[in-house]
Amino acid sequence: MKFTRRAVEHGVYVKGDIKKDLLIICLYVDDLLVAGSNPTYINEFKKIMEAEFEMTDLGKLTYFLGMEFTYTIVGLMLHQRKYAGELLKRFNMTLCNAAKGPMEANLKLMKDDSKEDADETTSKQIIGSL
Repeated sequence: MKFTRRAVEHGVYVKGDIKKDLLIICLYVDDLLVAGSNPTYINEFKKIMEAEFEMTDLGKLTYFLGMEFTYTIVGLMLHQRKYAGELLKRFNMTLCNAAKGPMEANLKLMKDDSKEDADETTSKQIIGSL
């Protein structure tokens, strides 16, 4: 269909020109995200794909590859609210105190010998999840 695969991201294919009729396809295993500057071209692409493959059109973008999208007055907002909530539940932190940053600025840490050492595996799981 004369798409060009992007060199930096092999799952992204582009057709057309940004000034006219741009069509962008993001492909990951069996998930397909279609975006473009011309709704007619998007619909034509979807018809071709539906004729060739068994597909379901989920409508406007709300969720893709673990990322959530919300439509606002100023545009599309990308977030991971659900994932963050699942992490808090998984590590029993739903009642933790909120903070703007990961750590208080200029905080001096000291070892508390009266407490048990933190579980190294759990700490690695939390960091890996972030």
